[in-house]
Amino acid sequence: MTLGKQAASLAVMHAVEVLQPLLVLPYAARVLGAQHFGQYAYAVSIGQFAATIVEYGFHWTAQRTAASARHEPTVIASLFADVIAAKLALLVVVTLAGLATADGLLALSKPLFLCVMLTAVGGIVFPAWLFIGLERAWQAAVAVAIARSMALVFFLTMVTSPVQLDLAVAIQSAIPLVSGLISLPFLLPVGFGGFRAMTFGRITVQLQSSWRGFLFSFVERASITLPVPLVEHFAGYLAAGQYSVAEKFVGATRPFFRVMTETLLPRVAYYAHHDPDAGLSLIWRSLLTLGVGAALSLFLFFIAPYIIIMFFGDGFTGAIPIVRTMAIIPFLINGNICMSNLYMFNYGHERAWSRLTAAGLLVFVAIAYLLSPHLANAAIAVVVAVIAKEGVVFLVSGGFFVAAGVRGKASVSVLASPARAVLPAAPDRLSS
Repeated sequence: MTLGKQAASLAVMHAVEVLQPLLVLPYAARVLGAQHFGQYAYAVSIGQFAATIVEYGFHWTAQRTAASARHEPTVIASLFADVIAAKLALLVVVTLAGLATADGLLALSKPLFLCVMLTAVGGIVFPAWLFIGLERAWQAAVAVAIARSMALVFFLTMVTSPVQLDLAVAIQSAIPLVSGLISLPFLLPVGFGGFRAMTFGRITVQLQSSWRGFLFSFVERASITLPVPLVEHFAGYLAAGQYSVAEKFVGATRPFFRVMTETLLPRVAYYAHHDPDAGLSLIWRSLLTLGVGAALSLFLFFIAPYIIIMFFGDGFTGAIPIVRTMAIIPFLINGNICMSNLYMFNYGHERAWSRLTAAGLLVFVAIAYLLSPHLANAAIAVVVAVIAKEGVVFLVSGGFFVAAGVRGKASVSVLASPARAVLPAAPDRLSS
């Protein structure tokens, strides 16, 4: 599949992933009310956080392995089996831990916690990392589009009052599981032969080799999901609901970055093993997308406040200063994808990449806890912490990338004349 077709498929998939929650949110806010909507946002964020632990970074490391070994069916089948088995083990651990802390540390009942764990189960059944790594994103897009459409219909027709909070959470959390069931026919060419040769040792190796990817995914999910529980902790459910509405506008920009990452990362991973200069050239050209990141930031600052008033009503005006403070985040994310995720992860700096990720999380947590007691609006303090985390990654990864550009004169010359860059043709003709 060509990069253009891969990008188009991913664009459709992520557009549906954004559109469905955006259609649900105003309805959920009005039907559930501000207080119960805050509980809904809290529950969904806990489910996403649990799913991130079960995912364990395989979306990064396993996807990279699948991309570089895409022409070796036996390797792909073994990788698929190992990742499924590792995720199942993690699912058991997370579920037991969640049930033990429900109605206590977690402000969720045990039945509601089991509802949110449907997201983690779906992450096992639906191997999006494999479809993307093999550059067969259209198969994932079909499954997601159908599952999201079903969830939208069920939510709008079945959730009609605040007492149906558990049902609302279950419908939204089950989307990955339904996507996985729909995608099963697409997995038949991969086969399930890898399960016959699966051993405990291979599962352990997968966990050991993927921990840096898990660290990155954990921090990224923490940056998205932890702010809601933190705001709830410092200022209550009402403030958490305001933050959730504002964050959804930042979330609406993330599909562009996910399409960008999932289009380029498999190709950069392939080039890093087979033609490093071509991969560096592709990363340099990806910096042109910073213009899009800047445009999205301007949209958040100037346009998003009017949308909040129009669709959510006066009860959510508290989200306006939050979304304006968030405006710089898309630009920072854009740069970090190019310089951290594409370059550092694939070109020999994975250890530094993981340490930088950990440092970003520490910065986020420290600033959130230091500022929240001293600012009148705890949500603004949490937003500043998120910006600080992204800013640290932007500056450090930029230093690594600029240093690579100084050392790699050939890469710079290719960038100056992109039309003359010769890229391997094999990946463009992959089976789709």
